[in-house]
Amino acid sequence: MKQTIIVEKAKITDYLLVWKEKNDKSAFLNRLGYYQNNWEDLQNEIILIAQNNDSVFQRTAPFGGSLHKIVAKLKDKSVITIWLLTEDNETFRFVTLYPNDL
Repeated sequence: MKQTIIVEKAKITDYLLVWKEKNDKSAFLNRLGYYQNNWEDLQNEIILIAQNNDSVFQRTAPFGGSLHKIVAKLKDKSVITIWLLTEDNETFRFVTLYPNDL
C-alpha cells in the first residue's frame, strides 16, 4: 500500500529553518542552500526522500502509530529523517531531519 506523505509547511518554516540554541538544524540546512524564502524546495526534497528510500521501523510511538527512520542524501550530505506512520498505515508524516554524523 502506498501511504500519503505529509510534510507540513510549519515543520519546515517554524522548526527546521529557525535557529535554536539547542539542536539547531537551520545552520546545516542553510549551508545546503535552504532558507525561509525557498522552503518549498526543502519540502519537495524531503518528500522525495520518503518516496525513493526504504524506511526502518524504530519503535511504537507513545501517542499511536510507529516511528520510522530513513537515511538518505540531501544534496551531497547524509541525513536522517524520522517519520510517523499512522495506526491505519495510510499516512507517513514527517517528524524531523538531522545530519547523519557517521
